[in-house]
Amino acid sequence: MNDGPARGDTPARHDAFIGTWSVRRTVIDFLAGTRCVFSGQAVVTADAFEETGDISIGERTLPASRSYRLERRADMISVLRADGSAFISLDGRASQSVRHDCGADLYLGRLLFRGPDEWAEAWRVKGPRKNYASLSRFVRLNDPQVDPSAIR
Repeated sequence: MNDGPARGDTPARHDAFIGTWSVRRTVIDFLAGTRCVFSGQAVVTADAFEETGDISIGERTLPASRSYRLERRADMISVLRADGSAFISLDGRASQSVRHDCGADLYLGRLLFRGPDEWAEAWRVKGPRKNYASLSRFVRLNDPQVDPSAIR
């Protein structure tokens, strides 16, 4: 396994990403011509990823969430959808490209792990009824008093 740079842990090493994270995501929907922003928190445990928050589209703000199951397999972490079907796998590298075919839709992602306290995800999704890009930043919340909306 390539452990990436020595400056920090990556998700497949130890349980470096277990904890609570501030999340900020921008999504650009090229089909609808809209931009939305998600702001919330993610909780990572040894076997799950749960994200909750609010998504703002123009003047509207709605609750939003997503969740995944996590399974450690040798030097990899398999990210599974809630129904147990495969989504992506992560290894110990600090920078990773991932691909997920979902029916006629293609998800191409890039994950950048900057150390044990920050990571980013970039996704480009295309399909017959989808055409969007998203960029997310995750910052560890060490202090429960930190307001996640203040982290940009």
